[in-house]
Amino acid sequence: MMKPTDLLKKPVDCEFISQLLNRAIDGIRTYYILLTAIKLGIFDVLQTPRNAKTLSKELGCDEKLLSLFCESLCELGILTKINDAYANSEMSRMYLTINSHLSQQIPVINTERIVNLWCNLHEILKKGATKFSREEFFSNYAIHSMAQTSLLGELQETVEFISNFPEFKNAKKLLDLGGGHGFYAIAFTAINENLKAYVFDLPNVIDRTKEYIKKYNATRVEVISGDFFVDELGKDYDIIFSSYNPGGKKLELIPKIHSSLKEGGLYINKQFFPDVTDSNALLNLEWNLWVFDGVKKVEKGNKIYSFKNDVNLDEYIESLESAGFEILEVVDVKSNVKGSKIIVTKKVT
Repeated sequence: MMKPTDLLKKPVDCEFISQLLNRAIDGIRTYYILLTAIKLGIFDVLQTPRNAKTLSKELGCDEKLLSLFCESLCELGILTKINDAYANSEMSRMYLTINSHLSQQIPVINTERIVNLWCNLHEILKKGATKFSREEFFSNYAIHSMAQTSLLGELQETVEFISNFPEFKNAKKLLDLGGGHGFYAIAFTAINENLKAYVFDLPNVIDRTKEYIKKYNATRVEVISGDFFVDELGKDYDIIFSSYNPGGKKLELIPKIHSSLKEGGLYINKQFFPDVTDSNALLNLEWNLWVFDGVKKVEKGNKIYSFKNDVNLDEYIESLESAGFEILEVVDVKSNVKGSKIIVTKKVT
């Protein structure tokens, strides 16, 4: 039974739990402010400044609440205020308006799928990981998010790095393996006028690839429908390029890639090779809250972006060399997750 004097006992390290909770709630507030602003279309409307009264009428919102909402966006640096009118900041004009070349609206909206996993964490822990269709996941969600986030520097830096190789400058035929949005293939043809590129991906995915090819008027980029674990890739490529393909480190793919390249051709693989000493328990858990339905070849491992029976970097390089590839370069890639590498190899035997 509790005693009155128990109320007088001072707690130990009570700040820890309150600070932990406050940080979590602040993150939720910021996330939903940003997500809701995009869903309301605020950034697209505010390409011309408007006051709260005008904006609330256009969006069909409560004026008082919308005014407080916009003040929160100002505090976050996403909007600016000129007299009584709200306007986009330079950052929001560049990254949060739908028609901007660098728009991140789709990646933000698609984070809802991840948020929903956390909202259902109790059920997932009881019943097991949520299952997603592989083709639907890539064609309806991942392809568009990956397309937009690639434009935030990684695509440009990757293409610039690869374009410096003499083999690239002389290349005529390139395969973008599991290339999804096709942005790499499109960019490669933009800097090599003699190059023809092919994007190889799942049937539902290449329908989206064609849309991007049309959008960028990429006349020297075509698509190939297939599953690279099952189907042949084609022959006589000067370059085969792969970027963050699920299961893209599987050793069984190496002979298939080798036989599809010309002698002296390049195989360039950008992949995650997480350091065993690095750990982010929350991201590792999140990675395992969902799986591809019925796809055993890409069964996940315990660490983020890892798969069952993954090889480490040294083992992968050794397998490439054993298959007849010379390692030209292995470089680190700037990424939100440690362990991203570009491996450039050349078919020599």
